[in-house]
Amino acid sequence: MKKGIIFIILLVLVLVAVFYFWNLDKMENESTYNIIIENDTVQLSSLTLRQKLAQMIMVRGDNRENIELTNLSIGSIFLDQQKSEESYSELILDYQNSSKIRLLVATDLEGTWNPFIWFKEFPKNKDVKNETEAFQIGKEQGELLKRLGFNLNFAPVSEYEDDIYGGRAFSGDKEEIRGKLKAYIEGLQENVYGVCKHYPGKGMIKNLHLEKDSQEIEKEDLELFSYCIENNITGIMVGHQVVEGEINSQGKPASVSKEVIDSVPKSLLVVSDEVNMAGLKNFYLFGKRKMYGDLINSGENLILDFNLDRKSAYKLLAGLEEDVKDGKIDEEKVDASVRKILKLKGYEVV
Repeated sequence: MKKGIIFIILLVLVLVAVFYFWNLDKMENESTYNIIIENDTVQLSSLTLRQKLAQMIMVRGDNRENIELTNLSIGSIFLDQQKSEESYSELILDYQNSSKIRLLVATDLEGTWNPFIWFKEFPKNKDVKNETEAFQIGKEQGELLKRLGFNLNFAPVSEYEDDIYGGRAFSGDKEEIRGKLKAYIEGLQENVYGVCKHYPGKGMIKNLHLEKDSQEIEKEDLELFSYCIENNITGIMVGHQVVEGEINSQGKPASVSKEVIDSVPKSLLVVSDEVNMAGLKNFYLFGKRKMYGDLINSGENLILDFNLDRKSAYKLLAGLEEDVKDGKIDEEKVDASVRKILKLKGYEVV
């Protein structure tokens, strides 16, 4: 009896190992040769469904091993843990050289945490004195980001309160805050794209990395984002707070609420806040695929997932591909998002 049980356990382990290495082989055989790009024009139909889905995902890139994810056509990377200008520049160049389609490369240079603290200091947003200083900071940050190889910054924070991080929000009365937002956006976007966050507001009252939160959205919260849009911001990041009031997410996090995302102009890049934060993840305890389906169907264009590696990304993309084919994910929304992302990368799309 014991020998039989041991045999079964060993057989299961062997089968798991065979399945694992078979999947690794399949990942290594993933190719981007099918993607047709001529004179900066991408033929959208040349991308497989799985490659289109991959273009909608941003992964953490500080682990050099994740360069392999470009074989899956992952479209964007996030960096904030290098310790020198050279490390950032070399790593970004290696990623771009390994990718058939140009990558969006982003960070959070947003007013408190400074990913470049080892070689460049910036003041907290709460300490920015006036519009002139806000413009200059935005310009300096944009110049640095562009020099290093970044093209996207998840800033500015377009909110009145920061009870968690202690400095992301600009200070002053409403008019002063609006003026600083406008000036910062102008300075930043001389060199890289900006993204106002965390729509629709009040995303920093509780720490959504650690817990769920519900907030009452007021007219003045939405007005700050309208002001960002009026001043040509490139994108809007939607937060994970459940909201009601001037806008209602119907009991769901804003990031998976079609009601919330439909209020963002279709011309803008709509970005989800990082999906492994408790404010969203705790609503999806039984699977990430359902979360992704809701994110895509609600209208998110770019999904931030910093826990993905080569194996988990392959598994996720295979599952999402099945969900599209089964009608659980709207393929038209996938195509629309990929078109928007490719155009932001400087391509024509046919």
